[in-house]
Amino acid sequence: MINRGFILAIVVLVNIRVSGQFLPDLQAKTPQEYDAYLDVLEGPLPDKGLLFERTYPKSALLLPVYELMAREWRLRGDAERATEYARKALAISSDYVPMLTELADLLANRGLNLDEALKAGRRALTILEEIKAPRRVSAGDWTAVVAKLRASAHGAVGLALFRKDDIPGAIAEFEKALTASETPEPMLHYRLGRLYLVSGRKAEGRKHLEEAARRGDEVLRERAQQALAAID
Repeated sequence: MINRGFILAIVVLVNIRVSGQFLPDLQAKTPQEYDAYLDVLEGPLPDKGLLFERTYPKSALLLPVYELMAREWRLRGDAERATEYARKALAISSDYVPMLTELADLLANRGLNLDEALKAGRRALTILEEIKAPRRVSAGDWTAVVAKLRASAHGAVGLALFRKDDIPGAIAEFEKALTASETPEPMLHYRLGRLYLVSGRKAEGRKHLEEAARRGDEVLRERAQQALAAID
C-alpha cells in the first residue's frame, strides 16, 4: 500500500531511459495519482497521457508525462504537438536538459523560431558543462547519457545556424556533435558532408557523404549517393 507521503524516485526505464537520469525526485500526492501515472507508462499514448493531464493538472509527475507525450507525437510525425508538449515540460522545469535538446531539435528541423531553438540548445550545453552525476548513476552510464545529450544539443544548434545561413557556425557545431557522439547519426554525416562541400572541403565532404550512404536509411542513402555523384 502506497501512503500519501510516498516519494517516487524516478529513473524511468521505459521510453525515457536517458532523460530519467535528469529528473528530480517527484512526489505523487495519492496512491491513485501514482497508479494513474503507471497507467501512462503502460500506454497507449497519447490517450493515457491526456487523461492524466486532465485528471491531475497540478501533478508533479506531469513533467515525465509531458516528455513521453512529446516523444510520442514526434514518432507519429506530428512535430507541432511534440513541440507543444516539450514547451509544457519546460514550463514545469525550465532547465530540464532532455526537453531543452528536444525542443531545440524540433524547432531547428521545422525551421521555426530559430532563436528559441538556439537559446534552448545552448542552455542545454551550458547545463551539461556544469551538472554533476547523481549518486544513483554509475560513472560510465552518466558519461554515456551526457555524451548523447551533448551531441543532440550541438546538432540542433548546428541545424539552426545552418537555417540562419551561418555555414561556418553550423560546421563547428556539427563537428562538436560528431566528436561528442559515440555512434553519430548518419544524418549528421550527411549534413556535415554537404556543408564541407559548400565550403570547398571536397575530400572531407566525400568522406562523410560516403558514411551517410553506408549507414543511412533508404532515403538518406539515395540523397547521399546523389550528392556524391554530383561531386564529380
